[in-house]
Amino acid sequence: MRALWTLGLLALVAVAAGMPAHGAPYGGAGGILDRRAREVADLISEAPTWPDDLLAASFTAQVKPGQLRTIGMQYFAQCGAVVEVQPTSAKGEHSGTFDLITSRGMVVPLTLTLSETPPHEVVGLLFGLPSPMLKSLDEAVAAMRALGGQVSFGVWSLGEGPPKPVATLDPDRSLAIGSAFKLHVLGALIEQVKAGQRSIADVVPLLPQYKSLPSGQMQEWPDASPVTLATAANLMISVSDNTATDLLITTLGRERVEAAMGAMGVADPARTTPFLTTAEMFLLKFVGDGARAREYAPLDAAGRRAYLAKSPLVGPISTDALNAGALAQPMMVDSIEWFASASDLARTVDWIRVQTEGDAASAPMQLRNALAINRGLAISPTQFRWVGFKGGSEPGAINMTYLLQSADGTWYALAATWNDPTRSLDEGKFAALVQRTIYVLGTNR
Repeated sequence: MRALWTLGLLALVAVAAGMPAHGAPYGGAGGILDRRAREVADLISEAPTWPDDLLAASFTAQVKPGQLRTIGMQYFAQCGAVVEVQPTSAKGEHSGTFDLITSRGMVVPLTLTLSETPPHEVVGLLFGLPSPMLKSLDEAVAAMRALGGQVSFGVWSLGEGPPKPVATLDPDRSLAIGSAFKLHVLGALIEQVKAGQRSIADVVPLLPQYKSLPSGQMQEWPDASPVTLATAANLMISVSDNTATDLLITTLGRERVEAAMGAMGVADPARTTPFLTTAEMFLLKFVGDGARAREYAPLDAAGRRAYLAKSPLVGPISTDALNAGALAQPMMVDSIEWFASASDLARTVDWIRVQTEGDAASAPMQLRNALAINRGLAISPTQFRWVGFKGGSEPGAINMTYLLQSADGTWYALAATWNDPTRSLDEGKFAALVQRTIYVLGTNR
């Protein structure tokens, strides 16, 4: 239910204005951009220092020298010293991206922007999530296996017929997927729009009972605010808005979403029946002492439906009601959650791809494009020209699911889920591993 862009390593990021997107393939060696990249790489050190002319005043106004030293030392403690600087793309002479290869076999992505006038000081830089120096998808599978706990992972090529596996690890293992379940809510909306039962321009008033807890923002909107289904879908997917999600589940119908799971390729939708709203999940597991969850967990599907009907668990929910202790560790992630395997999720995003093909301005295509608003990770458009993402997490469970179109038009699905009912997970490590896997996929096709 949480958004993935709050992963822990963002605390180690230094950003200034003017950061570019990944640009064209890198076209040359030497020059000021290369030299500045090597000087920036030296910041990853036990005792960072830098030339007096390296950083522009506009940069140091936002990131103080002490902060920058702390960032460099934290990266050094995790990754070791930088032993090689590999350019990966450039956008003109003064901005580009690099891979910093470290002594511990890690890769730190670097995005760098220089001023266009001498001495070409750094006006923006971003150290990305460190990831293992994978060279093949087989190495990605091995790294996923080494995470421990329970993992379901795979990469599939998409085209005619069912997804074709490229590299997998226990792909049919059904695990808790967090907010990736919102893909199935999106699928139910696509079904109803295509059937003429809904329009993406339909307006639904924001009722108090729809108001869940963050991630998201809609819980702060005034009661009765008019919300189009398109707006709700965009917020549900791009910022994992829980209130937008509950509005959609209630409007579309719980049973219709359950049916959509099966239509989209989930092998065992019964495990996620009844399909909970986010408010129901919060109120069962994270509000109070957990008594509701203990009552609910052993029930069969019929018993669970009766439980929810007898004592509706609806918003609004106050953040003051949350049990901080319950949020600090895994809470029944193997029994009360939303469940799917990696292969289920590959079929899910492939279903979305197929069902939304057509005119770029069509309503189904607009719903597909909700997936492209937030890429989740830094993925180069020189490798993948279209990137759709949804993920999710709670203590003990994390998922990242991608629909990718390569530069040559080939479609891929990638789904990775990691569960451990006994401990919280290193979400930054997992995200970095997924990011490097996508880079390897784009490089080694």
